[in-house]
Amino acid sequence: MITSAVITGGGASLGAALRAPWQALRKRTDGVVIPSQEGGALGVGVILFLSVLEIVLVDLMLSAPWSRVLALAAGCAAAYTMVGFAVALSAYPHRIANGMLTVHYGASFHARVPMGLIREVTTRRTVSDQQRTAVIKDGVLSVPVMSTSNLVLKLHKPVRVEAGTIVGTAGEIHIHVLDAPGAMKAMREVLEGRTAEEVPKLAAPATSPQVPAWLRRLRWAGLVVLLVEILLVTTGLLDWRIAAGILVVTEGTLAILGLVFGAAFVSLYRRLRRTGRGRRAAFREAFFSLLPPPVAEMVRHEVSVWGILALALAFRTQAQPGDTRLGRVGSGGPAAAVAVLLAAAGVSLLVGVAVIPLTIVGGIVLLYAAAAAAAFALAGRVRPHTVTTVRIVLRWGTHQSMDIPLETVTGVETATASEAAPSPSGFRVPGRAPETLVLQLDQPAQAPARMGITRLVTSIVVPLSDARAARAAVAEHRGEASPWRH
Repeated sequence: MITSAVITGGGASLGAALRAPWQALRKRTDGVVIPSQEGGALGVGVILFLSVLEIVLVDLMLSAPWSRVLALAAGCAAAYTMVGFAVALSAYPHRIANGMLTVHYGASFHARVPMGLIREVTTRRTVSDQQRTAVIKDGVLSVPVMSTSNLVLKLHKPVRVEAGTIVGTAGEIHIHVLDAPGAMKAMREVLEGRTAEEVPKLAAPATSPQVPAWLRRLRWAGLVVLLVEILLVTTGLLDWRIAAGILVVTEGTLAILGLVFGAAFVSLYRRLRRTGRGRRAAFREAFFSLLPPPVAEMVRHEVSVWGILALALAFRTQAQPGDTRLGRVGSGGPAAAVAVLLAAAGVSLLVGVAVIPLTIVGGIVLLYAAAAAAAFALAGRVRPHTVTTVRIVLRWGTHQSMDIPLETVTGVETATASEAAPSPSGFRVPGRAPETLVLQLDQPAQAPARMGITRLVTSIVVPLSDARAARAAVAEHRGEASPWRH
């Protein structure tokens, strides 16, 4: 039964952003929750870092105590508000309750859609170039995430939409969810008459290893304590005795957190070892899982840069014994040239005539940038794509990779770079090469997207210098004579 001919909602809400951090800690049990984003951990980390930096710099420019206190309060309020908008991305998922589907995009947009208006629910990935959070175009209300939607809601008839500044008529609604098949099944069950309590809860996206929720929240505690310590001590608002007391308390808290994380690391490491992980892989997964996502990403990048340089100096690669290489991607010539120029500039600053602290810092920064550029130049040789009788490993950048079971590959094709365009359910491995290898899968694989979000794909386009040789290598490891078409 169609209960309303109008879809209502709202736009950006400051109140929703301010409530978001507390909403994230609250577990609502009413209705059917349909997660749309994996959270704003990276955004929160960047916001906190920039906010602390801004507060400290502003404090250094002010002299009057009242102005410094006012600037500190304004900076903390602005940081909390921005963190609220970032946290809202996961704190406000899509939700079905009381016969209503509420479509959310954090604290920036929401629309209440009566379930009686929905005629059909299907999964279809679409890519949009829209600049706004939500747009009505050609009779479609589109609310994508990272320009991508994967769930289509077809309405019985075009209806009026009045959600903040979004006003128009729509006959379809395109949204993004983390688990499109699960969301489609849940919505169809509600449309068939089942209550929200009877619909099975959607499983959270799988993570490896499984980290308890309390530990995922606690891993931010150390960073927050450090930031508070920096703010209170470096701003000079406290005398040395109070600052010393704060230092003792914060360092004691960090020591306790260190013991907790140490015990958790040992437990996760042993659990991973029992599942068959090697020592190195288990150590790496357990270590990075206990860090806040943005910090883990930065540490992983730093480790990978120096790891690539070390392997290159030892004339080794990340390919394991018995692996067959599928070829290199592109040339590292431009990055190598940049590395040489940066290294020369850094050395000239360090050995120059006027050696002062500023030139020393500048020289170190330039040398580090040269090392990073050199790592990018060498990554294509040190991190090749490989195939074995069990799996295909695709590597790009300094640490990104995909592990694809060989048994899930149902077809391999070759094409030129201009011919191979990824399908809506496909993924193109970053890189440049004259040819490409196109892998077709019978089981979806997790492909990385922006901001740490992953999505399921069933086809993968791999740029390679010699795609035909790579296709033959894949066929050989499958024990087949190369049945796939050219």
